[in-house]
Amino acid sequence: MLSAFNAGQLDAATAAQRLMVSPSRLYALRHQWLQHKQAFQPQSSGGNHKPEWPAQARLFLAQILPHSQPLNFALLADELARRFQFQRSRAVVAAYVRQHFPHLVPRLKPGPKPRRRWQCAAIGELWQHDSSPHPWWPAESYPTLILTLDDHSRKILGGTFVPSDTTWSHFCHLRLLLEKYGLPACLYTDGLSLFGHRSPTDRLDTHSQFQRAFTAMGVHHRVAPDAQAKGKIERRFQVFQKRLVTLLAYEKITDFPPANQILQSQIDWHNTNTRCRTTRLTPNQAWEKAHDDKRSKLLTTPSAPLLDLHLAIHLQRRVNHDNTLDFLGRTWPITQTKKKTVTLIHHPNQCFWVIPEPPDPKYPRWPQVLAHHQL
Repeated sequence: MLSAFNAGQLDAATAAQRLMVSPSRLYALRHQWLQHKQAFQPQSSGGNHKPEWPAQARLFLAQILPHSQPLNFALLADELARRFQFQRSRAVVAAYVRQHFPHLVPRLKPGPKPRRRWQCAAIGELWQHDSSPHPWWPAESYPTLILTLDDHSRKILGGTFVPSDTTWSHFCHLRLLLEKYGLPACLYTDGLSLFGHRSPTDRLDTHSQFQRAFTAMGVHHRVAPDAQAKGKIERRFQVFQKRLVTLLAYEKITDFPPANQILQSQIDWHNTNTRCRTTRLTPNQAWEKAHDDKRSKLLTTPSAPLLDLHLAIHLQRRVNHDNTLDFLGRTWPITQTKKKTVTLIHHPNQCFWVIPEPPDPKYPRWPQVLAHHQL
């Protein structure tokens, strides 16, 4: 049969039909026959050559699938590789789940068409920063996830679960990143919630607090006109909402310290393994490549005392006649001053400093300190 097909006496469709194989298998058999015409011995196909999945992988899928709604096959493939070193593509995992767990696979509607996104030319040129209150786990109030992402490399620089979405929570989160990586040239946020003119949680003029702090350190602040404009970090929130809710429910985690450990493991996995479809680089590879090519806009981090001054809540208070001021329901003594109003540099639940007047944004430095109190 192969000889007749090779000589042109049979067309491919007829030969494949008579041999009861697919056209691709027919050409593979002809290739084997041409290599060893005398010794060639055709054999039966042998049926399904796919090996059985490990029992621990099947058990893991059976336990996590009820929590993974809607289904996230990319998460399942990553967790199989991370937990059991069992490598399977997302498509293979999807086919296996549909075959063995059909009752847990609902039909999903097609999503919106993806939009093309651009990136900066250097690391540190633009950091996208945002937060997401969400029912990450059952709680009286929604926990908040804060994320910061480098626009060029798509590297997630840091993530933190916090109890509430306040200015101080963002300052604490960003300070760790500034001390680790340096100052970015620009921060990119939205302008509608926390970074707008009013904060629903701490009742402060967050817009001025945030811009005041980073303008004093030489960092520009850009406001996105809509959510699609900062689509890279919005996409990460969508990914984590699909992944972390499932993982936290599977691990039975309902508190911040263990949730932050799970979050950090997912961030590390993303930065090491997720490849950009355009550049074919992982975030860590893109970051290192830009660093080696000297494409970095990162600036030197200010000293710790200046970070204490800038990344703080600045408040105004009137001075009492006996050189004291009222704050947090108590009276605090300060050094004698002729000022009627002073500025507080407040680190919530930690300490505060009292200075005669607000720091000059153009020449930010510590002025005379009238008092320093621990909370």
